Amino acid sequence: MKKINLVIFGATGSIGKSVLSIVRNNREKLNIQGITCNKNYSKLIKIGKEFNVKRIGINKNIKKNIKELNNFDVYQDIKTFDDLIDHKTDVIIFAISGLSGLDLILKLIKLGKKIGIANKECIISLGFNLMKLSKKYSTEIIPLDSEHNSIFHLLNNKFGSFKSITITASGGPFYELSKKSFKNISVEQALSHPVWKMGKKISIDSATMANKALEIIEAKYLFNLSDDQINALIHPQAIIHAMINYKNGITTALMNVPNMQTPISSLFFKFDSFDKLTKELNLLDYSVLEFKPIDDEKFPAMRLGREVMKMGGLAPNAFNYLNEILVQRFINGSINFTDIIYLNEINLEKIFAKNNNIMKPGLSEIKNINTWIDNNIYIGQ
Repeated sequence: MKKINLVIFGATGSIGKSVLSIVRNNREKLNIQGITCNKNYSKLIKIGKEFNVKRIGINKNIKKNIKELNNFDVYQDIKTFDDLIDHKTDVIIFAISGLSGLDLILKLIKLGKKIGIANKECIISLGFNLMKLSKKYSTEIIPLDSEHNSIFHLLNNKFGSFKSITITASGGPFYELSKKSFKNISVEQALSHPVWKMGKKISIDSATMANKALEIIEAKYLFNLSDDQINALIHPQAIIHAMINYKNGITTALMNVPNMQTPISSLFFKFDSFDKLTKELNLLDYSVLEFKPIDDEKFPAMRLGREVMKMGGLAPNAFNYLNEILVQRFINGSINFTDIIYLNEINLEKIFAKNNNIMKPGLSEIKNINTWIDNNIYIGQ
């Protein structure tokens, strides 16, 4: 049996960790050709040794001589990471966070491989161009976010035309907190997610609900939806990740215990033949499955996300890029929790008062507006 060859971009992060766990349990079926990291090269070296990987990519200029790196073919700088792919590569895991991988994902799409993508920022910035390019180059895009992966599988049921799609949010740590307490939220509190263990940036996004705002935009582009075909609600138990609502009044849902190994496995195995990855869902363990609307007053990110989704063009990218900057400012202590979305909206108004919205932006237009934001961002007094 031929092994499936994969390359993991972002092997040292949480998605990479889940992929490696799957490979450990399926060594006779899966082989890792290449792995990359941003700067945690010591962890990358350990992974390389464990899985006998020869090609590694490090997006950090390592000046000192590290003897252990002599055992690998080392690719420095993200600009060269596409060289880790060859004709034997079957699956690419794209788990590089943020917009730093924008150029790279465009290169990878042109290779005609299967790509599992866990980077909503690049999808949102590229918009419909991402799926248009993937179709042109016969590249299969499989989203790895639990919500969008659920939509992917539900739509494969092919029950017919659907009316709308609903994704769920756990609610993060603050959905029951009074709005008046939001101004005093600390970084430590915002990083404490009740369901998922994630990196700092995405944990903050979950706390502000910017993550869910970005996900509805992502779903629009991935599944070619109109603005009114995608919505979100709070489901604290995080058992249902997405629902398809049909015109005949029927709704289908995908339910599973929260575990990133489940959506990732869809890259390698048929849906009905996943190895048992987590405990079987027993609904008797859940006395109640709750569903609640998202309060736009407490979480203005959702309202703002819908506005930029309707604007289209460069607006979703600008919203996303500003969010990256402002989340980092909050983590660094220079702005308050409530400033993240407040300042995003102020800056969006400023940006599109000074710049025309380009409805079908290319990579150069995306980079130009991001540079303009870098030079003109307003952070408050």
